[in-house]
Amino acid sequence: MRSSFAFVRALVALVTLLVLSPVAARAVPVFANGQGVSCETCHTTFPGMTRYGMMVMMSNFQILNEHLQNQALPLAVRLYITSHLANAQNPGDTSVSDLSFLGGGFLGKNFTWYGEQHVIDGGSIGATEQLWVSWNGLLHGLNSLQVGKFHTPFPFMPAHAWTIGDYLLATQTTGQNDFNPNDARWGLAFNGMSNEFMYNFSYLTGTDTIGNAFDYNAADNARTLDANISYGGMSQPWSVGLVAMRGFAPLHDATNTFVASDAFTREGAYFGYQTSRWHLQTMYYHGFDAHPDLGTYDVPLNGATFEVGRDLGWRNHLLVRYDVASSDTLSRQLLFDYAHNVQPNLALIGEVLTGPQQRPQFSLQLAFAGPYQLGKRYLLKRQPTAGAYVEPAGGAGDVAAPSAQSATPAPRGDANAGAKLVASNGCQGCHGAAFQGNIGPKLVGIEHILTPDAIAHAIAQPRAPMPNFGFTAAQIDDIVAYLSGLDGGASGSRPVVTFDPSPPSLHATISIRFAGAIPNDVHAAAVMQMGSMQMAPVTIALAPTSDPHVLRGSVVFSMGGPWTVHITYGGTTMDVPVTVGD
Repeated sequence: MRSSFAFVRALVALVTLLVLSPVAARAVPVFANGQGVSCETCHTTFPGMTRYGMMVMMSNFQILNEHLQNQALPLAVRLYITSHLANAQNPGDTSVSDLSFLGGGFLGKNFTWYGEQHVIDGGSIGATEQLWVSWNGLLHGLNSLQVGKFHTPFPFMPAHAWTIGDYLLATQTTGQNDFNPNDARWGLAFNGMSNEFMYNFSYLTGTDTIGNAFDYNAADNARTLDANISYGGMSQPWSVGLVAMRGFAPLHDATNTFVASDAFTREGAYFGYQTSRWHLQTMYYHGFDAHPDLGTYDVPLNGATFEVGRDLGWRNHLLVRYDVASSDTLSRQLLFDYAHNVQPNLALIGEVLTGPQQRPQFSLQLAFAGPYQLGKRYLLKRQPTAGAYVEPAGGAGDVAAPSAQSATPAPRGDANAGAKLVASNGCQGCHGAAFQGNIGPKLVGIEHILTPDAIAHAIAQPRAPMPNFGFTAAQIDDIVAYLSGLDGGASGSRPVVTFDPSPPSLHATISIRFAGAIPNDVHAAAVMQMGSMQMAPVTIALAPTSDPHVLRGSVVFSMGGPWTVHITYGGTTMDVPVTVGD
């Protein structure tokens, strides 16, 4: 036992040193740290997913910003400490139920990867949970070909539940057939998203170590074809899904000799509804095993789950779930879970689980994932990028305010292109959702304090803790043009856009203030861009106010995450990036 703990400590120390060493790497964790946003953009209480987080995951992370990920710390750690309180039927215990290292990111423009390695799993030395590579952007859309070890595709993702207890329908097995949707398996999958549809077709084998990956021997592993399709969940809060599986599992005698294959099927229907406050999902699951054990034939499998979750505010979450699963055994359970996120990446979870002839089991869990700090990205050292910004002749020197007598030159770049760069590089994480300042300084009105060259110098040669993004000269010009117009610009020619609340929630009010008279033809629409796919625009109806310079309207964002509001007026288009809280 001591040698096992010594091994674990040594391994943790070694990996920690590797993580902290400033070597160049393209491997990054697929977490908030990489994108410079809060954990809550993708997670309710982790690992539970928001709708935007589900889109990120189902796209194999290809919709994330490659440039940001390639700068970020290459690994993350996840820790669960679980305590089951004793009752009359079960002794109490406390253990490190999971200690894992996670990494993922981009291998060039069209490839992403992800790895999840357990150091401790259920109190014992763990195995590789996931390790896959995805070839993305196929057929000119959000389609990908994924190969490696990944979670069994399913209409909902039991692996991303934040409850301590498992879904019974995802863990139920029959006889010697150990196939269940809760496991990660080696395989090949084609995944895709188009408008409101998500689909997956995969071939799956065993769960063994990497040394036995893709062992298709019928005597060793179950082999399964899996097809999934779902509709909804992007621009509307509900979704429906179907799954169908056909597989063959090995059957062995008492001497472990292969004697036959169990032909089995699994089908399921799913319905989900998720808003910023409520999460409801239910699924019915049916299966059939032709020969699951010696002397056993024609065994049906049935399961169902019904779950309701509620965000109580102040990072508190409540969940109630009823599960039932039946094959060669019958299992039923009712559980109540409560989670409080001390921080977005640190949660305390309590659970009460009970069932027929079962005394209530009380459990507690401490869950941590990191490193993460709101508004701060942990970066690797980077070499200067070829074609990067070159300081103008004479140099900007120390950034300083232009004199009152000197005319401020107009920015040279494209403000709309700058808006996209600011949105995709997570600038709002430090400078505030409305650029009114947070960890970083206020940027609204910066053109009245600094010249365009001084702003460009501050971006190209940043002072800590601001990272160096390695922007080219043209990109910096575009960013300067955008930042210089946040309050209308030095000439007051650009309208000023504000949101209430700020940052906006799913329901927000947008105000557009013009320096002069309101143009005759003003239109606004909100769009979420997901990789190469653009969701349907949300039209914003604008109406005059008592102020002759202001138009105002209500906007309903369909989910939290990064959005862009397109505003057209007098033949001019203006893009406003905004991160919506869910």
